Amino acid sequence: MRDLGPMDLGVLLSVFAVLLLFFGFDFRVSRSTSRRHQRRAVVFVSLSLLGEAATAIALVLTWVSLFLPTAAESIDTLLVFIPGSVSIGCAVILTVETVISRLIGLRHRPE
Repeated sequence: MRDLGPMDLGVLLSVFAVLLLFFGFDFRVSRSTSRRHQRRAVVFVSLSLLGEAATAIALVLTWVSLFLPTAAESIDTLLVFIPGSVSIGCAVILTVETVISRLIGLRHRPE
């Protein structure tokens, strides 16, 4: 893996901040939906929490790598890459689920 420069770390910091906002705003389960689809609600709420935790870890490690150069020597690129990949994967899955849920809602909407 290549070493990340200050510009790369700055971009990663921005991406992780936006992802953290995404997880904070995105997934809400209504009470009626959670009663009807309890297993689905538990899975996607858990996925959202996992993504949020992974994003927070990646954000902190990226911040430390960018602003504390002496501590950055002990942080391997994989320590940022792994939680970052997990958070991006969770965001993609939740986005696909939201789109499918909206399409199903449009399809079954009473007229």
